[in-house]
Amino acid sequence: MFTSRIAAAAFLCLAAGAVQAQAPNIVYLLADDLGWKDVGFHGGKAKTPNLDRLAAQGARLEKFYTLPYSTPTRAALMTGRYPMRYGMQTQSILPWSQYGLPLEEKTLAQALREAGYRTAFLGKWQLGHFSREYWPTQRGFDHFYGNFAEVDYFRKISISGELDWRRNDRKVAEPGYATTLLGREAARIIHAQDAARPLFLCVSFQAPQAPWQAPKEFLDAYKDVADEGRRTYYAMISALDDAVGEIVSALEKKGLSAETLIVFHSDNGGALPNKFATGDGDVRKAAADNGPYAGGKGGLHEGSVRVAAFATWPDKIPAGIVAERIHVTDMYPTLARIAGVKPDQSRPLDGIDQWDTIAAGKISPRKEMVLNIEDSRGALIRDNWKLIVYARLPVRYELYNIQDDPSEEDNRADREPQRMQEMLARFNELAWEMAPALYLDDIQKPRRHPTPMFLGENPVRP
Repeated sequence: MFTSRIAAAAFLCLAAGAVQAQAPNIVYLLADDLGWKDVGFHGGKAKTPNLDRLAAQGARLEKFYTLPYSTPTRAALMTGRYPMRYGMQTQSILPWSQYGLPLEEKTLAQALREAGYRTAFLGKWQLGHFSREYWPTQRGFDHFYGNFAEVDYFRKISISGELDWRRNDRKVAEPGYATTLLGREAARIIHAQDAARPLFLCVSFQAPQAPWQAPKEFLDAYKDVADEGRRTYYAMISALDDAVGEIVSALEKKGLSAETLIVFHSDNGGALPNKFATGDGDVRKAAADNGPYAGGKGGLHEGSVRVAAFATWPDKIPAGIVAERIHVTDMYPTLARIAGVKPDQSRPLDGIDQWDTIAAGKISPRKEMVLNIEDSRGALIRDNWKLIVYARLPVRYELYNIQDDPSEEDNRADREPQRMQEMLARFNELAWEMAPALYLDDIQKPRRHPTPMFLGENPVRP
């Protein structure tokens, strides 16, 4: 009996090992404040040959939706749940913020690590840093290299004036341009990876978010661009593309390309000047191009939440697929499925498994998605219709058929009364499920906020 139990246990271990051996590597690439049209595969002016090549090799996710700001999008990705459910729906975490992604929310990294993945997070975290238990190394990542919030790309100084660059849990002063350093670190991790163990590598580039700064070698590629800010913005995108190229090259040299899924998207749309400063990558003038879509970062129109995205995996995702409607929360159950992991959350997921949409081009099962719901505003998509609600006085509504009118030029709220009432009823039903915004609670705490430094938008030539 004892011998048979040992044999059974051994068989189960071997079976588990076989599943893990078949699980793919996942390289997840995030850009920050990238305009929809600022990539070559959308006809942009920035030079992005590496991104263009990857997009052509796999599925272009042309209806990929995020949240309006960095922190909510990252939270949605890591939990598979709408940020409004746990208070992360408003604005972004700043250097002096005293809150983070609630600890009861299980992250994608935790789920993958439990299944045998080696996990690493590189770049801008922005999901909480005021207490160590909110740091990446405590939220499922074996390795962390990067910054907690926005930094100067060369000095790694945050807007609070403090050094914000870490290797795991220790601050480090390392020379070099942040985007380039992330590409090198990612390549190093890939080269050191045990091929028998799957890797989840999330590279969260700050680029091309302000401050607009770039190395001379990338600035020189845009000498024909007269506007200095726009020239630097394009150079930052090229630096990001170059780092992606280094990551892809590392996968090829390691012989891991065929076993690796690469996902790329921006955390939100390109940044436009704000009437009021938020502290999260504010710009004084526009450089981003969101193409045919209205608005930009921080808003609720398509230019804020419909982003450039693709997924590629040789022999698993055929070239040329154009995928249907996908929300960033969908990536949690989708990645869990291909990794052979049960999407185990203590609370219900809002994300939907979209693997068949991405890999086979099937019609998306999504009929509804929340683009955000917060105290004074929100947006909801049902089928081809999008409702935007502004609850701050004077209350107003916008209703668009985004299939026929993706530029959101024809507000049909007054001409579709029945549809308006049906969507508004659903919107209010969801609003009752909203948790209080942690950002709004945090800014009322009696403490002194440091005076934010303006990191500048001029190129730095070290």
